[in-house]
Amino acid sequence: MTSLLQFARYRVEDGVRDLLGKEISARVSETNLESDLDDAILAGIGAYALRRHLPGDILQGIQVFTAAGSHALLLSNLPMQEFPPTPVSGFGDETELAVTNAIHLGLIRILGCTPFAVRYENDGRLVRNVVPNPAASGTTSSWGADSEFFWHTDNPHQPFGPPGSDPRLYTPPYLTFYAVRNEERVPTEIAALDDVVVRLDEETRLGLTAAEFEIGAPDSNDREATGPLVRTEVLEIGPDGRHRARYDRGTTVGITDAAKRALERWCAVLPTVPSAELVLETGDFMIFDNRRVLHRRKAFTPRPHVRARWLRRCYAA
Repeated sequence: MTSLLQFARYRVEDGVRDLLGKEISARVSETNLESDLDDAILAGIGAYALRRHLPGDILQGIQVFTAAGSHALLLSNLPMQEFPPTPVSGFGDETELAVTNAIHLGLIRILGCTPFAVRYENDGRLVRNVVPNPAASGTTSSWGADSEFFWHTDNPHQPFGPPGSDPRLYTPPYLTFYAVRNEERVPTEIAALDDVVVRLDEETRLGLTAAEFEIGAPDSNDREATGPLVRTEVLEIGPDGRHRARYDRGTTVGITDAAKRALERWCAVLPTVPSAELVLETGDFMIFDNRRVLHRRKAFTPRPHVRARWLRRCYAA
């Protein structure tokens, strides 16, 4: 069965990368810019330069991504800066990453999206450092490393938001990433929800659309600040007619016998679904639809702290 994953991939030529890096570096060097306080300014600087220098086909692909209903997009070979050591505590000096933040937030703006943070995760900060934090050892968290992070969607314990609403109250529509370093070559795997649905029998699909599940907050969330979603569905059809899902293996439970059976069959199908295995390199930007894409990361052994794997993640709507 052919994979239904719609995945656009682009690569910036070296000369364009260098022009972008030079222009953005010059503009952000004029002041100290911090991602939480100056996100609009950083986005403006990045978007202006990206629109000036990216080829038309890449710009077009980015601009139509959300409207086209694609699952994921990867843009490689973006400008790099001199990076500080990996902030394995989870937090660092955001002013040191102005070039990276301008690129990341500028691309979100060109996508026609709004970056946002949530109060119950990451101390409410806009950009999450996806790093192997020793304090998160043994957890299935974006700060973990030694535990496998099974197929899931982010923040599935929140309801889906209607168009035009405050995204902070709902499941994040999009996850975006900029890769700082990944010397361990840890892959991020993504799979289209459509590839799961076509492998489910009708009884299981109907069972998953019944409001007979409880979905709790993941390990990365402050569980005192956010509770579980009770009497909800795992699978539903959105206003655009496409399937969307909320799921985390460690926090999703059926509260009726029928729901438990449907969840067992869902879990049995997941290992059979085709996926894209992506080893993100320094300078890679990726976005995927968190409602229509499942993702996972296998356990790994990090490099020493200063060189450990480091991705930058930002929610977008």
